[in-house]
Amino acid sequence: MSILIQLRTGYNYLYRHLNRIGKVQSPDCLGCARAPETAFHYLLQCPAHRGARARLRSEVGREKMTLTGLLDEEKSLTPLFDFINSTGRFKHIFGTLPPIGRDEEEEGDR
Repeated sequence: MSILIQLRTGYNYLYRHLNRIGKVQSPDCLGCARAPETAFHYLLQCPAHRGARARLRSEVGREKMTLTGLLDEEKSLTPLFDFINSTGRFKHIFGTLPPIGRDEEEEGDR
């Protein structure tokens, strides 16, 4: 869940923040080099993730395709994590993100 807090606050592993804290030279998105890599750009704009975003949109609905709709709505979280996993953008940091609720379901089975 820490990735949600990071995406919400802007203190994350996207290039805009990494550039701000002096970890990378450019804030630009490596996927498209068209804009600074922010949560908004990564989730809603970057053409490099067009296919994954189309799947996300079909799962959450057009009206939820906003930062608030994706990051704050509980029903959007599993499709959001599927999107993040399919882009591979955070795999080196977080590994594969599990669907929301899986841990609670497994604990209930014990």
